[in-house]
Amino acid sequence: MASRLSARIAHALILLFVVSVVGFALLRLMPGDFAEILLMAQMDGTLPNANQVALFADQNGLNDPLPQQYLRWLFALFQGDLGKSFITNEPIINDITLRLGQSLLLAVWSLIVALVIAVPLGILCARYPGSRVDRVAGMISVIGMSIPNFWYSLLLALLFSLVLGWLPTGGHGTWAHAVLPTMVISTSIAGVLSRYVRGSLLEELSKPYIRTAKAKGSSRLRAVLCHAAPNIAPGVLTFSGMQFARIFDGMIIVETLFAWPGIGRFLVESLLNRDYPAIQACFLLIAASYILVNLIVDLCIALYDPRSREIV
Repeated sequence: MASRLSARIAHALILLFVVSVVGFALLRLMPGDFAEILLMAQMDGTLPNANQVALFADQNGLNDPLPQQYLRWLFALFQGDLGKSFITNEPIINDITLRLGQSLLLAVWSLIVALVIAVPLGILCARYPGSRVDRVAGMISVIGMSIPNFWYSLLLALLFSLVLGWLPTGGHGTWAHAVLPTMVISTSIAGVLSRYVRGSLLEELSKPYIRTAKAKGSSRLRAVLCHAAPNIAPGVLTFSGMQFARIFDGMIIVETLFAWPGIGRFLVESLLNRDYPAIQACFLLIAASYILVNLIVDLCIALYDPRSREIV
């Protein structure tokens, strides 16, 4: 178990290394002179002359070979140095630290709300497959999965903020500011999760051990809750982890529309301001969140189901 766990962590570290190389190389392989692009961003779009570009490149080591530049950047990264923002001239790690907590708060609450909605709904649909409840729940789930986040955000803001006046349209500071962003993110996740729970339960209910349990007197509800549900828990946990990692994609839109000070909004602001060190840091952070969440999910499944420890 320990050796397999070490191998799994090693694979995650290798993947992080590959992601860091890709993130570092993407910006530097853009068309044009990278030193000129960086200097132009610092000069608010003003085109620098050749002497200014040459001096800037020499001062920042941009004339060195790419492997040497990467190793220098990686060594600084290990020391917690993600560079300085072109806009604020402050260390990017400070902005990341402040905004990461806000994004995690929104992501955790969105996943909790989605699970509270999706799991009971999926169990109810599996208990009564083909019924009116199942059809209505399926229609609602499809709508939740297919509606674009930006449009859904505007609809909720229009209804609850402008028409009813119950919630603020954006910002942060109180629980009321988090309600609308949480509703938008959790709705799409709940739709996917409920369909997954329903499908997994129906597949599990068709297996021989369920028929044996029914033959011994178990009701369908008992078969669902006591026999089928525990067996699909690892799959639901894995799927929930994948959805949790995907939350950061949706946050780019949701945080921007609701003025929520998280990583998604920070990335949009960095793109608009051509703050390339901040863009690179956000790319690395979002990619690392995928890898880290998947690793944590694998470990949780190994603790829950001893049979899965052979593949961890």
